[in-house]
Amino acid sequence: MKDENRFRELMTVLGEIHDRQITRLLLDVYWRILEPFPDDACIRAFHELIGRVKFFPKPAEFLELLEARQGDQATSAWLDIVAALKRYGNYRSVRFTDPVIHSAIEAMGGWVRFGLMEERERPWRQKEFERLYAILANRDGNHPAYLAGIHEIENAADYGVPEVIDVGVRSGIKGIAERKPIMAWIEEASNDR
Repeated sequence: MKDENRFRELMTVLGEIHDRQITRLLLDVYWRILEPFPDDACIRAFHELIGRVKFFPKPAEFLELLEARQGDQATSAWLDIVAALKRYGNYRSVRFTDPVIHSAIEAMGGWVRFGLMEERERPWRQKEFERLYAILANRDGNHPAYLAGIHEIENAADYGVPEVIDVGVRSGIKGIAERKPIMAWIEEASNDR
């Protein structure tokens, strides 16, 4: 988590709900635990824990939730990649809504090479993808805008603008939408201070 102000607000909300004093030491410990994870994932974890736990959450509860969520996202992304490969093949250039996918596929050799994978390789390639996805999802940085297909690569000199297929990625996180009204209320309450 990079947004320290947002982190402090959410910790204050947790403290208020669970009647727990938020000390400097407590803030430091939780900050160090959450710092490697993206802000949006941490905020979702706070929201889920606010609505789910009866006692002040331990750092391990945050880690379990964040790591499980990353695994869900990586698996969901893998399923969408395989579906896109079956539907469009590796001849077409594709753009996924989750740019981390682009970086993971590029690290595995690119869209064209990915499309040449044999069926017997899939379980191992999936593990490799999910491992790379987890690492790359926690990094700030530039991700490729899309993945170039065979047509674009072979015809780059002859054509100006490539045709890129937009591929949506399902969210691997379920249950957050149902909690939004509660979370919106909490957000408003913390903003009124």
